[in-house]
Formats: sequence, structure tokens, C-alpha cells
Amino acid sequence: MRRGWLVTNRRAFSTVEVIIASSVFAMMVTTFVGAILYGQEAFALGGNRARAAMLAEEGLEAVRNLRDAGFGNIPDGTFGLVTSGGTWLLTGTQDVTGLFTRYINITSIDAKRKLITSTVTWPQNAQRTGSVILMTRLTNWIATSLANWANAFQQASLDVPGNNDGWKIQVQNNYAYVIRSSGTPNFLIYNVTTPAAPVLVGSMTLNGNPSAIAVSGGYAYVANQSNTQELQIINISNPSAPALAGTFNAFGNANANGVFVSGSYAYLARSSSNQDEFIVVNIATPAAPFQVGTLNLNATGYETVVIGNYAYVASGSDTQEVQVVNVTNPAAPALVGSLNLPGTVDATTVVGSSSGLVVGQGNTLYTVSLSNPIVPTIAGTLGIGGQVNDIALGRGNTYAFLGTSVATGEFQVVDISTFASPILLSTVNMAGTTAINGVAYDQTQDRAYGASASNAEEFVIFSPQ
Repeated sequence: MRRGWLVTNRRAFSTVEVIIASSVFAMMVTTFVGAILYGQEAFALGGNRARAAMLAEEGLEAVRNLRDAGFGNIPDGTFGLVTSGGTWLLTGTQDVTGLFTRYINITSIDAKRKLITSTVTWPQNAQRTGSVILMTRLTNWIATSLANWANAFQQASLDVPGNNDGWKIQVQNNYAYVIRSSGTPNFLIYNVTTPAAPVLVGSMTLNGNPSAIAVSGGYAYVANQSNTQELQIINISNPSAPALAGTFNAFGNANANGVFVSGSYAYLARSSSNQDEFIVVNIATPAAPFQVGTLNLNATGYETVVIGNYAYVASGSDTQEVQVVNVTNPAAPALVGSLNLPGTVDATTVVGSSSGLVVGQGNTLYTVSLSNPIVPTIAGTLGIGGQVNDIALGRGNTYAFLGTSVATGEFQVVDISTFASPILLSTVNMAGTTAINGVAYDQTQDRAYGASASNAEEFVIFSPQ
């Protein structure tokens, strides 16, 4: 009996063991599967949070970059970010990258400080939204830490062989790029790492007569009066050996007067003819640029600047001296607005930022509000006393540097920090009677550079005191 009892209970105990073991195994499987699933979710959430943090940090750095280019580039509000021509721009109210949405909020603390909040959100799951918020304060250091342009002076100059005038100029990464309308050479590169001692490092001779220049990345883009090469693209990756990379031949024989580069497009302004005066050229492949869109301006286009979705053209029209072209679709640019300046003198030079335009019309400088981008309005005026040949913005778009034909003040500095009331801050009189035909400004060096009509000083550097 005892042996039978033992056998019976062993069987019963084995059954209980199976049930318990099965339960334990089920719990272990559930725990293991749950751990895997939660681990995967945690890994995904951690990865998304890391990516969101990087996007938020990128947002702060982008706004800092905009601040460095000009404090006026960071107005109060909530924006998204976009890149154009390698430059950050504020746009809309947000930007989207994959499943992440970024908001950049800018709030003024006082006249010289702003609070920047970069927020990135994403859907963690059906019930929850993840977010990363980073904040920083930015100061208008340019307004308080740099030398005084009220005492501008000529710091240095160089003579180019021959008597052909310096015509236009651009500056990028410690190099100044100068064109002459004629002569050999007519394209020159100067190393300006030490502004007091510039050095000519490279040059070449382009066909035709160069009329304007833009520089972006490793290329210089020259508008030309040549009937077969209205746009010339020069590889400047080696400043000591610039080389022609490609050319573009526009329909007709009208001269190309102005060029502006943004992203993969070059925007040309041409003299009035039976062909369209505004041309959009795809330059994504420098060796093979091609036309993507044109527009009839019914007047000569002298210069153009692209801000956001609009190109603003300094024009020879007597009723539309500033013409507004929508370039949202590069293949179909469309005239959507204009500004009629007083009188019938042509507007020949224009620069601008999101804050507004600065336009030269004969002897008068205009600041132009873009509070409505397609309805520009005059904000302020300033008589210069001579022809305004070229304009460059600097010091956070609070100064306009002018190249003029004023015999006693060829270089002029205008304070436009109060946009409606531009004020002449200082002038520099070059030796002899001459003119500054082109002017450019470098933020890093805090210097202005001029292309001059002087036979002894075709390249000039101006400095604050």
C-alpha cells in the first residue's frame, strides 16, 4: 500500500510540476518577448530623440549663422529653415525633415539680444508626441565690438597692368575677385588675408567684355557683353589657376548686365531687345549650363537680387524702376509687382536682404521696404551728390557701402540701421578724379573692397578706423 501511495502521488506531483513549469515558461516567454518589444521601442525612441536633438541643435546653429551675416536677418516670429545657395534662410512657420517638424521661435529680449528657441517634434506612437526643445541667446555683437566706419579710410591698393578700369568685385573666403570691362587680363584674384597687404595670386583673360560677377562656392559667374557667352563660369577652386569651366549663350545679341546666383540657378539681367531681358540658367553642371526660363521685362535689366521666392530687378523702365519677378518656378518666371521711383532716371544697382532693398537711381539712394514682397515701397531716400555705381551691405545689413562717381568722395558709407532714415556716415576721397565702379564687403575682415577707375589703383581696400 505504501509503495502504491508513493507511485500515485508521484504521478500527481508530476502533473502539478508540468502545470507550474508551463506557467513559468509562459511567463518567461512573455517577459522575454516583452523585453524585446519594449527594447526595440526604447531603441527606436532613443534614436528618434537623438535625431531630433541634432535637428534642434542645427536650428540654433543656422540662426547663429544668420545672425553673423546680419542681426536684421533674425526678425521676431516663428519660422522654419531652408537652404538656398548654401545659405540658411528663414521661411514659413516650420520645416519638415522625414517625420520631424522643426519650429524656430525668435523673441527680442532688448534692442541687442534675442532668445532663440528651437523645437523639434515627432510622433512617438499613436498616443504620444515626442519633443526636444533647445534654447540660446544671441547678441548683436557686431554693433558693439567692431571699429568705427564713421572714420573710414583707404587702407591699401594695387595697380593692375594697363589703363583699363576695375569694374565689379566680389569677396569670398579671404579672396577678392575683380573683373575689368576690357583689357588683358580682365579677371583677377587677390588674396586679402592681410588687408593691408593684398596680393595678386591669379588671373585670366575672358572673351568679350565682363559686366558683372557673382561668386558661390568654387565658382565665379561672370555676366558678359559677348554675343556668344553671356554667362561665363570660372572654376576658382585653385585661386592661382582659375579656369573657364563652362559658358552659356543666350538667344539674341543683348548684353548681359547683371548676374545673381542662388542654389542651382543663375539669374541674368540683360539690355532691352527683341529677346527676353530676364533669364534663369540652370548651373547645376557648370560645364553645361542651360536655360530653364525667361521673362520679357520690356526694359533693360541692370542688376538683380533674389530674396526668397522673388527676384528684384533694377530696371530702365520709367514707371517700373524696380521690377518684382516670382521665381518659385524657375521654368516660368512671372512679373508680379513693381516700384515706380521718382523721375525717369534708370535704377542701375540693387542689393537686399529679407529686411528690404537698397537701390541706386542716378544720384539718389533709396531704402525700400519689403513688408509685402510683391508691393515694394519707398522707406527712405538720401542724395549722394553723384552717380551711385554699386552697393554692398555690411555690418548686419545696418550699413550700405557705396561705390560712386562723386569726385571728392568716391567711397561712401551710409548708416541704414534706421531703414526709413539713411544717414551718410563717412566718405573717402581717392587721389585724383576717379570713380569706384564696384564695391563688396567682407564680414570676417570687416573691410570694404573697391574696383576703381583709377589707372594706378584699380583694386582698393577701405577700412574702419
